[in-house]
Amino acid sequence: MPRGRHRPQDIVEPGGFTTDWAGSSAQHAERIPAYDTVREAISAQMGDASYADPSDAGAALLRIVDAENPPLRVFFGTDGLAIAKNLYADRLKTWDDWAHVSQRAQGVQQ
Repeated sequence: MPRGRHRPQDIVEPGGFTTDWAGSSAQHAERIPAYDTVREAISAQMGDASYADPSDAGAALLRIVDAENPPLRVFFGTDGLAIAKNLYADRLKTWDDWAHVSQRAQGVQQ
């Protein structure tokens, strides 16, 4: 199939990239002291996080575009897949734990 004709889109879910997003090019609003604890918690959670160089994303994106059978969704970066696996494991457990209620909604008695 010709390039770009395999489907209308691919969804790239990017992780963190080293940019100037929150740096000197950003316009910051005046800080509201009521949110200081939230800012501190987020900063602590980020810790020493490392981010990818945005220039590396181009080659990765071209591999997706040129693939014979590209994914509908793909993570860019090192964190997304691990985060998604944990979230979906929790969701699957919840759905499994409550399957009897779900089935009851369709008239299945247990």
